[in-house]
Amino acid sequence: MTPATTVLWLLVLAIVLSGARMAWRVSAKALPAGVAALRFVGQCLVAGLLWFALFPPPVSAPASTLVVLTPGAGEVPAAMPGEVSVALPGAAPDADVERVPDLGTALRRYPAFDSVRVRGHGLPARDHDAATGLPLAFEPAPLPDGLLSLDLPATAVQGQSFTVRGRVQGPAGGKVELRDPRGEVLATALHGDDGSFVLTAQAGPAGPTPFGLRWLDTNETLLGEETLRLDVIAAARPRLLALAGGPSPELKYIRRWAVDAGLDLHTVIDLGGGVQLGDRPLPINAATLAEFDLVLLDERAWRQLGPAGRGQLREAVREGLGVLVRITGRLGSNDLASLRDWGLLLEASEGVRSLRWPDSAVGGTSVAKGIGAEVPPTGAAAANNPAPLLSRQPLRLSARDGRALHLAPDGEALVAWRNEGRGRVGATLLSDSYRWWLSGRRAAFGQHWASTVQTLARARGEDRAVAPAPAWLGERAMLCGLSEGDHVTDPDGTRIPLAIDPASGTSACAGYWPAKAGVHQLQRGESALPLLVRDPDDYPAMIAAQRKAATKTLAAQAPAAETGPHEQPGPRWPWWLGWLLASAALWLYERRAKSV
Repeated sequence: MTPATTVLWLLVLAIVLSGARMAWRVSAKALPAGVAALRFVGQCLVAGLLWFALFPPPVSAPASTLVVLTPGAGEVPAAMPGEVSVALPGAAPDADVERVPDLGTALRRYPAFDSVRVRGHGLPARDHDAATGLPLAFEPAPLPDGLLSLDLPATAVQGQSFTVRGRVQGPAGGKVELRDPRGEVLATALHGDDGSFVLTAQAGPAGPTPFGLRWLDTNETLLGEETLRLDVIAAARPRLLALAGGPSPELKYIRRWAVDAGLDLHTVIDLGGGVQLGDRPLPINAATLAEFDLVLLDERAWRQLGPAGRGQLREAVREGLGVLVRITGRLGSNDLASLRDWGLLLEASEGVRSLRWPDSAVGGTSVAKGIGAEVPPTGAAAANNPAPLLSRQPLRLSARDGRALHLAPDGEALVAWRNEGRGRVGATLLSDSYRWWLSGRRAAFGQHWASTVQTLARARGEDRAVAPAPAWLGERAMLCGLSEGDHVTDPDGTRIPLAIDPASGTSACAGYWPAKAGVHQLQRGESALPLLVRDPDDYPAMIAAQRKAATKTLAAQAPAAETGPHEQPGPRWPWWLGWLLASAALWLYERRAKSV
């Protein structure tokens, strides 16, 4: 039942009860019939006027629009009929327009509107809640030149690559540079038509490292720069267990590469008849496998493990261990079936067994630090020392629900892997990659095996708390994963306690309004994490781009606005005046009747 229906029934009930009482008094000769009839008519009139005062009849009205000016709105056009313009802080400073501190204030001052039109760069974050659900339209202004967006990891691993993505607004054909703390250029890229860029570089020594981001025009004129703070952490060295059914050149050079890369490698070569070479034999059980991150074994060692040993190995893989099976010889039906049970599918192939990579496809700096990084031969040296011819087994390799890690030039998978529980298992068909090493291409050999080990090995290292995303000065930042006693220390050393919102549940979040720009310290448990607070005045292009994107999203999700004349409740004051006069006349009549 609607409020209007409820009020209507209450008024009808009051009139019926009053009429019944007056009819009883008339029948008892206590009230003249004429007086009772006049009173009843007066009460009906008062009830009717009260009804229309509360719920006035609708009238036709033109559509009205609340125009909200935000920074970047530029010149303010003359208001059209039915429009009311207001300006948020920083918008249209020279225009003669009403100023409001936020959108909520504007909505309270002008509640009777049919749509909201936002002009400029968009609404700040504090106004998003007030704008949600409104019939909102957005007329964006051109963005200013500068850095529009920036995306980089909070941490990078020493010796491994990291990627910086972003977008700049500026002259066409410009470029972006990434520089190390010494000022040397690490990466350069021309930004696209939309200003987007991607830069990839290698992380240096461990520790907090400031990198420099610079964007320039076609004449190499510096347009702007930004300091990127990156926490470089020391790389975890995987621990490898190599099992083989016999010695081979491939295993020999894998061992040499592992030693050069500083990896912990334990090798056991089983010659049969109880004769073993390499390091001391280890029992294949859960305790042993927990001490390693990756097991490398050829098809003979795979076969010698038997169902029981492979069962132990599989349980360890499900707990995070990595396994790589090197296919170096012929496989029997039982071998194929056991590998298929692990999700590694091998089928006979009539493809070419020999393959050769061009140096441009395999050259470059090694991925793992400590590996020799000789540059592949070029020019006349390349003609005298062509890329080696490598061999692969005549099989077609795939992984169920997995992916290929390395592909041959003809597109066939050489290394494929899949997830198994918390670990990964893979297989490789390349049996003589050591020829890269012998031909002077140690970088290619190291690149191949470093990426393979990095992909399959168990992820180790202590869990590091990730620094929160940069915040804006004067705007709320949401910090989560907190516990009682966590706090923030601003650049001046002032300690600000954090009150966890009970409504955030297990996320344990708290709002933080930074009052100073710079690097704040978030004390979360035993760890102190840097929290960068940016001043919007220093990043006009970025703050404008963020507001534009957020306001576009609000406008896309907004309900449609009424564009033509529509009905709305009419004015109430005439009905309230009529009700007051009728009530006063009825009261005076009652008083006169009693005095008589």
